[in-house]
Amino acid sequence: MKNLKLAILLLISYITVAQDLTVISGGSITIPKDSYVFVGGNFTNTAGTVTLHSDSDEFSSLLVSGTASGDITYNRYVNIVGTGAWDLIGAPVSGLSINSFITETNNNANIAKNGSFYAVGSYDNTTDIWTNATTATTGNLQLGQGYQMATTSGGTLSFTGAIASGDQSITIANNDAANSGSGRRWNLIANPFASYLNGNSTADGTNNFLTVNTAAIDDNFEAIYGWKADGTGYAIYNNTSTATHIAPGQGFFVAAAGSGENQTITFTKAMQTVTGADDFVAAKSSVTSYELVLDMYSDAVKVGDTKFYFKEELTLGLDPGYDAGVFNQSSGFSSRLLEQDNGIGMGINAMPIDALRNAIIPLVVHQQAGVSLKIQIANSTIPEDINVYLEDTVENTFTLLTNEGFELLAQTTLSGVGRFFLHYTTSTLSTDVVGSTSLVTAYKGTGNTYITVEGLQQFSDPAQLTLYNVLGMKVLSRNIQNPSQKEMLSTVGMRAGVYILKVQAENIVFTKKLVIE
Repeated sequence: MKNLKLAILLLISYITVAQDLTVISGGSITIPKDSYVFVGGNFTNTAGTVTLHSDSDEFSSLLVSGTASGDITYNRYVNIVGTGAWDLIGAPVSGLSINSFITETNNNANIAKNGSFYAVGSYDNTTDIWTNATTATTGNLQLGQGYQMATTSGGTLSFTGAIASGDQSITIANNDAANSGSGRRWNLIANPFASYLNGNSTADGTNNFLTVNTAAIDDNFEAIYGWKADGTGYAIYNNTSTATHIAPGQGFFVAAAGSGENQTITFTKAMQTVTGADDFVAAKSSVTSYELVLDMYSDAVKVGDTKFYFKEELTLGLDPGYDAGVFNQSSGFSSRLLEQDNGIGMGINAMPIDALRNAIIPLVVHQQAGVSLKIQIANSTIPEDINVYLEDTVENTFTLLTNEGFELLAQTTLSGVGRFFLHYTTSTLSTDVVGSTSLVTAYKGTGNTYITVEGLQQFSDPAQLTLYNVLGMKVLSRNIQNPSQKEMLSTVGMRAGVYILKVQAENIVFTKKLVIE
């Protein structure tokens, strides 16, 4: 194999080097923000300079097929400091100490600071606490770990170190139940390479982040959660998205599987690609699927969105890699699964295409009293003959969202599920022909010692909850005189097994099979 040696300034747009590439003393490679270099052999920088550039939506790549040695500098764009701004970033190089990173002349001038603290923060999910760096902070920026970072005015920070060589891995854990509930399932990780990564199956059917790491990520949240920096939280990217590419050094959250034990996230060399777009681009559906995205506004300020995705071979239950729960389960706007509902609000609710004609989906809305609420369609690719109605069971109204947005001045605090439902139908709906009296949901959350029943607040008469074992024997019963939005039925002392819950309220009977661990 030939060895290409460079000792001159080389400004590169796009180049593929089939052999080894060596940068010798005095040599220099500069890769512009919209360009890449692919090295088919080994890469060595003996005493030259190799610099990669980026801006807010263009990122250069250096991908080495073989082994790599010697340092490079990646001038990586980092968002401006500010409320709801910042950025999630990881080091695209190895061996870079935190102290050197924050005190390097260019970085020290650009990085945001507050007293002795620099805008480079690590996240501890056992306590849900961020810790920002000072000049006394020791250790390196770890490959594969994400950090919160910010610059004073939106610009680049310089990462100098060696290219990550070979597959990389990082340990994550679901600490959701740790420290009296202060722990979280979320882990902040990052692309450790100086190139893009295939993020989902649309980008590459096999060698993509989600497919490779499916066992390590919670099925209910099998997605990439990217910070949007616009005040509306996190964008969700999974297999319902178009080809998703993770930019060099891009940080993002994932939810670990299990209940505290370590899981391993792997970034493989086979995932790498030299091309991509922005550091996270809004997802759109393919021609073989349909989607509808709803935006929610409070006092005319967008506070959240939720997506409904339709494709053949999906189910009404949990489809890992397609369905995905919202990042923050206690606030915002989401929906529930029609089957296998276990109390998780979904940011992406994926269903089969035939659900477009007959699905009634519970919506989860969190809103303070006295604040105006608006829900409207932000994007839709569903067929024109499908009507989408938002039902308000308290006001007894149906709003055709394909014609207008739903608006409400909330008189009381809105929380959870049971009041609002989304109807997909080819029919015309009105309060004269349809009602949601049977839209009750029940589930036993993982680790909970009770069964949760939601949606009973729509009934004025008492409700009766009865639990039977698989032999048809009554295990317990509870009469609720004034049903609320959420009722609990204790399972303490019950044997593990399958049970049948029966809910009777007014003229409806609702049954649900539940498993008690």
